[in-house]
Amino acid sequence: MTLPPIDIPLKLPFEVPLLVHPLFVHFAIAIPVIVFLIELVNLKTKSRAASVTSLSLLVLAMIVFAGAFFTGKADGSNAFALLGEEAKGELGFHKLLGTYLVYGIGALFLLKILAMMIRQNWMRTIFLLILLVFIGLTFKQGKDGGELVYKYGVNVEAVTNLQNKIDDLKDQLKTAKEECAAKKESESAPEEPAAEPKSEAPANESTESAPKEPAQSSVSEESVEESGSEATTEESTEDNGTEIPAESEAPAQTPAAD
Repeated sequence: MTLPPIDIPLKLPFEVPLLVHPLFVHFAIAIPVIVFLIELVNLKTKSRAASVTSLSLLVLAMIVFAGAFFTGKADGSNAFALLGEEAKGELGFHKLLGTYLVYGIGALFLLKILAMMIRQNWMRTIFLLILLVFIGLTFKQGKDGGELVYKYGVNVEAVTNLQNKIDDLKDQLKTAKEECAAKKESESAPEEPAAEPKSEAPANESTESAPKEPAQSSVSEESVEESGSEATTEESTEDNGTEIPAESEAPAQTPAAD
């Protein structure tokens, strides 16, 4: 059932107490039923006293429906934040239908005055039919209110306390996660500068080891040169050894020729 959204643009000058809504609801359901029974009797008796009694009960019903609306609005506002999405939708429709019932009981009061002025059976019959539809809507409203309490736990103290504890645990878990994330960030922050010199170490080693190769090559070249010089000195000594006996034999042969 979809209804156009309406509201009652009236704010009470005092704070409405909580958990008083069920007191008004029971009377709001019972009074229209009593009026309907009186009007059924009045169709045959056509008693002035019955009509006045019916009208007086409708005045009382308007007060009761207004009280049910404002107390229900206070209870619903108090429990709305703790409800799920489905329960919030049910509560919103419950409030909207209650607003229509407040206007409806006022319309019934005016229709009753019109029926008393006309004093015709057809007018009383129309009033009774409209009143019967109104009673059906109040029964549906009562059923929906019972589901809000027994199915969704609206304004049930045990459920409200449990939901508050769950909300507190969620807040504690959220703060604990934030603290863990902050600790991880603080621990990982000083490690980044320490990792930089480690990456430079291989570069320094490579640069230091690079010039060592020419040094080894120069050492090998020097050893080669030294070995070469030793070889030349040995050759020179050998040559000198062979030349010395040749010169000594030459003057010995010259006198024999003479």
